[in-house]
Amino acid sequence: MRHAPCSTRGVPMRAIAVLLALLAACSGSQYPEGLTDIGSGEGANGAAAECQTDGDCVLAAARCCDCPTFAMPVDPAVDICAGVTCPVPGPTCAANVHAACVQSTCELACDAIECDQSCPDGFAVDASGCATCACLEVADRTCTASTDCVEVPADCCGCAKGGMDTAVPSADAPSNEAGLDCPSSPACPGVSTCQADLSPQCVQGTCALQPALPATACGRPDLPPCGAGTICALNVDPQATAQGVGVCVPPT
Repeated sequence: MRHAPCSTRGVPMRAIAVLLALLAACSGSQYPEGLTDIGSGEGANGAAAECQTDGDCVLAAARCCDCPTFAMPVDPAVDICAGVTCPVPGPTCAANVHAACVQSTCELACDAIECDQSCPDGFAVDASGCATCACLEVADRTCTASTDCVEVPADCCGCAKGGMDTAVPSADAPSNEAGLDCPSSPACPGVSTCQADLSPQCVQGTCALQPALPATACGRPDLPPCGAGTICALNVDPQATAQGVGVCVPPT
């Protein structure tokens, strides 16, 4: 695993804050302090592109001997952690993540995995935020199917008048409205903020406003099995992953 370089020449601004925090390590510190996950997305918002391909990115961590928690542009000239000796035994790091170039920004991404089992509430997510081929065990269930859920205002305006909506079990809709304790004439922007692609869904035992699942979604008993020549793969489609399922894709 590579880490942040010591040189800032040619490095995008998003990475410079990380590099400054690691400069102390160039003098031999075993655990460079101060490196944190500073987020992503500048490449997609008009800033200088960090990458063009996945090979332009490298996994990185808060300290040289920590497990990777984010990704950043790679500088092939310098690796400040090259001479660091890590304690033995070290941490057990997940092997299901990689550095990816997403919309010109380096991000930590989950590896796609094949899973041929079906889970009533979808698949569990590990500490890296990746779906695993293990069934989620729902401890506090409020719904079993999307038909159990309804869309309701989340505030006194609701999305129809410029506020926000949410989803709750249909039996809780009356109490949700009463709990808002709204005045008779709330001051609202009056402009709809409703998103047509969102609808009430039962996601792993909880009602939520979510886009409809992809047509090829798989991994739950209520979803069709994958057809001939395809497999059910996890961590391929972001919306499917958000709802704990996979999508049918050709095997690689």
